[in-house]
Amino acid sequence: MLAEERRAILLQKLKDNGYIEVSEVAALLDVSPATIRRDLEHMEQGGQLIRTRGGAVLSVPSTTLEPPYEVKRQRHIEEKRRIAAAAAEMVRDGETIILDAGSTTYELALLLMQRRNLTVVTNDLQIAVKLASNPNIALVCTGGIARANVYTLLGPQTEAFLRNLRVNKTFLGADAIHEDGVIGNVVLEEVAVKQAMLRAGEQVIVLADSSKFGVIGFARVCDLSEVDVLITDTSIPTRALDMLKAWPVEVKLV
Repeated sequence: MLAEERRAILLQKLKDNGYIEVSEVAALLDVSPATIRRDLEHMEQGGQLIRTRGGAVLSVPSTTLEPPYEVKRQRHIEEKRRIAAAAAEMVRDGETIILDAGSTTYELALLLMQRRNLTVVTNDLQIAVKLASNPNIALVCTGGIARANVYTLLGPQTEAFLRNLRVNKTFLGADAIHEDGVIGNVVLEEVAVKQAMLRAGEQVIVLADSSKFGVIGFARVCDLSEVDVLITDTSIPTRALDMLKAWPVEVKLV
């Protein structure tokens, strides 16, 4: 069994039970306790859990605490890349799109470098730097106030700019997807910008890896009814998948 397969099983057991014991899961997966401890160490570095004596507990993100940008970039990176690849398949040459700020939309931006006659609007400075060198992409930056160490533009200028736009597709990130179908965000100041992006898009696609389910975001962005497509990974909890079936949103699992 590959390490990623083991870690997916460990994460699912954590989501189901809130706690796992090294000896128990080692016996279940027929590997040594040392192997499980290494897996838990790796997952703790990614923010998925907190190790305890003899096991680990699920790490539940704060409703208002945002991880540093570089930490976010490295968390669930393989899942984000699969999600970005599925999103890239939805983009056609010649379209106008909005890319929300975030680590998953950044992975999507990397995949759009080969497209032609694409117009990309973004408030993410990292995305802007990456796309600015491509003559086949018309890059539009929203303007606004830069958040220190986060590389995101926001504020009244950003919101006003986006309110005057109409694009083919908006790709939104999400900090949290609640059990009642609310998409949440940990930074209150970002909400109005995300809502303006949502209203500008003829089609709205949310990119959210499975770790975003079952956590709480401080501020409400929108309901799932306002989204056309949700792309997530196959590690999504069964409970969350059942919840999504109650909403008129197309779900893509990758």
